Amino acid sequence: MANSGALFFVLLAGLAGIMALVYVPLRIFLTATERSRRFRLLQRIRKLRDELGQPLER
Repeated sequence: MANSGALFFVLLAGLAGIMALVYVPLRIFLTATERSRRFRLLQRIRKLRDELGQPLER
């Protein structure tokens, strides 16, 4: 019985390690892409604001 408890603990710790190896790089990737998306959106807003601030040309 004591051996099965240790086996369960090792299995659970192994699964937690695998989950961390998948989650951490995925989280970093998603954070980086979200920041670049937000940065591009802010650049578009600034460009539109600059265009709206200039007088119309005919």
